[in-house]
Amino acid sequence: MLTLLNAYFAYDKDPAQAVRGLVEGRRFGTAVAGYAVAALCWVVFFWTGAELSAWGLLWRFAFFWLLEMTVGYLWAALSGLFLNFFSAGNGPSALFVVLGLSGFVQGLLLCFALPAALVPWLKPLAALALVVVLLLRLVFVLRNISRTAQVSINKAFGALCFALIPVAAGLLLCGGAFCLMLAFLF
Repeated sequence: MLTLLNAYFAYDKDPAQAVRGLVEGRRFGTAVAGYAVAALCWVVFFWTGAELSAWGLLWRFAFFWLLEMTVGYLWAALSGLFLNFFSAGNGPSALFVVLGLSGFVQGLLLCFALPAALVPWLKPLAALALVVVLLLRLVFVLRNISRTAQVSINKAFGALCFALIPVAAGLLLCGGAFCLMLAFLF
C-alpha cells in the first residue's frame, strides 16, 4: 500500500518520470493491483444493488480480474511488437504495467456507481459515466505509452490499434471455419 501511495505522489509531482520509474522497475505487483481495481469497478458498477452471495461476488471479481489481466497481457504483447519498430522502449512489459495502472483510473466508476445505487435518477446516466471513464482510461494509456516509449500519441494509438488486427483476423478465420463446417454438414 505504501508503494502505491508513493507512486501516486510521485505521479502528481512529475507524471512522466513516475511512470518511467514504475515501468523500468517492472512493478508487476502495482500493475496487478491496478487490474484488481478495474475488476472491482466492473463488479460494483454492473452488480450494485443485485442480490449476490459472497461466493457470487468473489466469483465475478475473480473472473473479471483474470479477464483484465489476460486482455492486458495479450494487448501489451501485440502492441509492444508494433511499438518496438518505432522506439527502443521497454516493450511489452512496459505496456503491461501502463495498462495495469490505467485500472486505477477506472476507479472513478466507483464514484458514480455507489451514489447511483442510492439515487435512482442517476441510473440513466450510467452509460454516459461508463463512456467517459473508458475514454479517460484510454487517454491515460495513450499519454503514458507515449511518455515511456518516447513516441507521439498517434504512434501510441496506432500501437494499441495494431493489437486489434490479429484478433479481428482470428475472429474472421473462426467465422470462416464455422461457415465451412456448416456447409459440409448441410
